[in-house]
Amino acid sequence: MKSFAACLSLPLLLAGLTMGSVAYAADSYTDGWVGHVDGQRLDVCYRVTPLPAVGARLEVLRTSFVVPNKGLPRQQFAVAGYATVTSIIDAHCVRAELTQGTAKRTDHARRAD
Repeated sequence: MKSFAACLSLPLLLAGLTMGSVAYAADSYTDGWVGHVDGQRLDVCYRVTPLPAVGARLEVLRTSFVVPNKGLPRQQFAVAGYATVTSIIDAHCVRAELTQGTAKRTDHARRAD
């Protein structure tokens, strides 16, 4: 019984780690990052499309703390403000107007649902 458990534990551990890393990667790919801040105007770029539509509301997220672990550290975010998409710049970036809160170049952005 012990050898069966030992043989089964490694594949289950690897499967769990793989699913966790895929979920983490998928979550981070949905976020955009603030590439430029000029007063109330933000340029937000995304790794994947489709981009948020003009008029969509975005949450501006700031890193509140980092959870260290054996792999890549996991960042936790807090809402720092809200913005509304005003135009699409190119295939991966949109321009947004900050409606509430503050934004810095190191912030992330996510669609506010």
